[in-house]
Amino acid sequence: MKSMNSGARRGWSWISGGWDLLRKDWMLWGGMTFIYMVIALALKMIPFIGVLILILISPTMLAGVLHGAHDLEAQARGASGRSARGARGHLHRAIRQLFGGFTLESELLPVMVISTLTLSAAVVIEILAQLLKVGGPALPAMLAGSVGPAIWLPALISLLIILVLQVALIMAIFYAVPLVLFKKEYPLSAIEKSFSACMHNALPLVVFGLPFAIISTVADLLYFALDFPKDYLVLFVLGLITLPFFVSGLYRSYEDTFG
Repeated sequence: MKSMNSGARRGWSWISGGWDLLRKDWMLWGGMTFIYMVIALALKMIPFIGVLILILISPTMLAGVLHGAHDLEAQARGASGRSARGARGHLHRAIRQLFGGFTLESELLPVMVISTLTLSAAVVIEILAQLLKVGGPALPAMLAGSVGPAIWLPALISLLIILVLQVALIMAIFYAVPLVLFKKEYPLSAIEKSFSACMHNALPLVVFGLPFAIISTVADLLYFALDFPKDYLVLFVLGLITLPFFVSGLYRSYEDTFG
């Protein structure tokens, strides 16, 4: 496992390497992203339970996408061409690849265990956020300067606690699915190695993740500022553009980190 001493250049190399992977098959990546975003926004319309379902199924869909990335690499090494397909053929191929994780044999159960643990942790963090009133009326009042330290200081501490827990959860699951797929790790071992790898590669991961974090924050702000259906349209367009770069970059970062 490589250390973070190689510097921030590695973080940028994951993004550029993801771009190279995307160019191998734009239609496949675009089709998978389109289908996933339609599912995600449809589930988002279902209060509370929709987001939970999305969290539960996303790791298995990610497994299918990562298998597709691995196959693209193998095709490139073998210099095998792709036959011409119509729009229906491309859509069918994208559906088959995106949902391919649900047809896995030995890896499906470990991936589902990771999905369940991720969902449980997300629910616990959300409950804690509600108890600490993170995102409640104290935060806007704090930003407006209409409350004193007795109000905004506890709100700020609560927000930091939730952010730390969310980052820890992301680190724990970041490489967990590819480790199960390609290294045949058990779920808990994959989670432990994912967290450790993120700790050792903090600087490249910050460089890699910062653009996506900024775009995600902008998307959230626009979502709350705009009325329906403009809010969902903004999420759809930004997701359609950025999600393929994130997943392909994740695959490149896994290759670079674990070899």
